[in-house]
Amino acid sequence: MNCAARSAQAFVPSHITGFFAAHRRDDPLLAGSVGCGLCLFLGATTTVECAPEIEETEIFLNGALSEAPVSRFVVQRLARRPVRVKTELQMPFGAGFGASGAGALGCAYALNSMLDLGLTANQTAAVAHEAEVTNQTGLGDVIAQNTGGLVVRLHPGAPGTGVIDRIPVPPLPISYVVRGPISTKQVLSDERVMAAVNAAGKSALKELLKRPTFANFLKLSRRFTLNSCLASDWAIQAIEAVEAAGGLASMIMLGDAVFAFGETAAEALGSFGQVHTTIVSQRGANLD
Repeated sequence: MNCAARSAQAFVPSHITGFFAAHRRDDPLLAGSVGCGLCLFLGATTTVECAPEIEETEIFLNGALSEAPVSRFVVQRLARRPVRVKTELQMPFGAGFGASGAGALGCAYALNSMLDLGLTANQTAAVAHEAEVTNQTGLGDVIAQNTGGLVVRLHPGAPGTGVIDRIPVPPLPISYVVRGPISTKQVLSDERVMAAVNAAGKSALKELLKRPTFANFLKLSRRFTLNSCLASDWAIQAIEAVEAAGGLASMIMLGDAVFAFGETAAEALGSFGQVHTTIVSQRGANLD
């Protein structure tokens, strides 16, 4: 393995899904989801280093050595020798912010640059998508994170195969509160749950395309939250509190977490945990 540079660094925004419907395929490049979600400015910074002195790839997550199977899949696919990967996450892990997808996508971008692999953005991101689907950690985050903004996933599949569009939005402020994680693998493998999720997700996408606006995305995400039966009582109470204060809110898929928009949103969420505020990221994955 010849390194064109000693190291490379990439940044990938987080991604929160408002609603979705899963599409299973034997080929992970054809599998994915349709739906809609927001990319947020808080994200993941991944640095990859050429490390000829190590015998096995080392992956550090927020400074701690980690197994990181999704990023490790990317390394095994793109690098012929061990490398050192360091990912710093700004977003919560396991709560629906696309953390594993962000780490894998940043790793793929950095490896493509450091090793001078000559892959396009979609070709690079397709490897990260395959890693996510194979490890059952996500279906639609990578294709959205590769693009940025308010992303509508129209046809399932990896970047370059799946079809997306964007709803133009400014860098709006988004507040959120997190109570804890939800197992993506467990939800996606429950056929009864997924039947309700897919029906609600397809309906929401159909309605969004009739009026593709930010406000309609929020309203349909809220409806999906109720119709999919995925939300905890805590999440529903938080959503109702924001609405009572004049804002709009919904559950973050898939996490026991709520995101909200409006002048009173952050204050209304204050009774449900520590509130954070970020903005919509209009940029997707990029090299630093």
